[in-house]
Amino acid sequence: MKRNMNHSPKEEGYNTFWISVSDLMAGIVFIFLILLTVFSIQFKEEQNSFIEAKNELQAPAKTRSQILLELKNVLKKNGLEVEIDPEEGILRLSEHVLTFTTAKALPNTENLMNIGRLAKALTSVLPCYSRFSQKNDSQEKLATALPEWCSPPSAQEDYTCDGTYKSTIETVMIEGHTDSMNVKAGAGYRDNLALSAARATTVLRLLKQCDSKLGHLFNQKGQPIIGASGYSDLRPIIKDNPRDHRNRRIDIRFVMDLPNNALEPAETLSSARSMLNELKGQ
Repeated sequence: MKRNMNHSPKEEGYNTFWISVSDLMAGIVFIFLILLTVFSIQFKEEQNSFIEAKNELQAPAKTRSQILLELKNVLKKNGLEVEIDPEEGILRLSEHVLTFTTAKALPNTENLMNIGRLAKALTSVLPCYSRFSQKNDSQEKLATALPEWCSPPSAQEDYTCDGTYKSTIETVMIEGHTDSMNVKAGAGYRDNLALSAARATTVLRLLKQCDSKLGHLFNQKGQPIIGASGYSDLRPIIKDNPRDHRNRRIDIRFVMDLPNNALEPAETLSSARSMLNELKGQ
């Protein structure tokens, strides 16, 4: 007796069902792979955007450190040792550079030549990181003889802008500081705050007296970058002895312009993390 080799309708339906399920699963897997590829590409693009934004945000700090190092090197070539604090963005004129007599805003006479050296260094370096605009003021057309201390012996060569970093300066603040000794009556200043502000503005005027170009440096908003401020005895560098004469000093603080998309990295990072969570959940 011959066996019937034909499949029954029941078996054919069973096989057809499994073939359909297999095709469906294959289609789902294919779609999943496409989606995974798309998400991976998008995630990579977001990651690259975040890295670019992060680098752009770090550029001002790197540029500021470069400015401080360049100023230090230029001044060192001219026999002037200064301290720098790249993290705080400060060039410090310590007691070896600039000293003040108690309750006096004018630097000691023997230090005036150092202000001349500093003016030359600032005029050389700062235009690389700011806008320079020479005004045709009638007062500046009148040539005036500079004090002798404004032109100290110089070994300085022509300075060339590095151009490694593109960030620009927003503000250069001449900061005056005092020790904690109270100003005595008759000294001409109401308190240490007035004295510290007077020291800062005096140094600023002396710098501009040596080189008027310092008054024509502007930030991206068209505002003069160089200003002055006083901090009294609130920021001593000799913290365990606020009365120490070394706290009477001038700091020059550099503040950099932030990039236009300064707030974007946080948004980019949030987007990248959300996309990563979506991929993990698949």
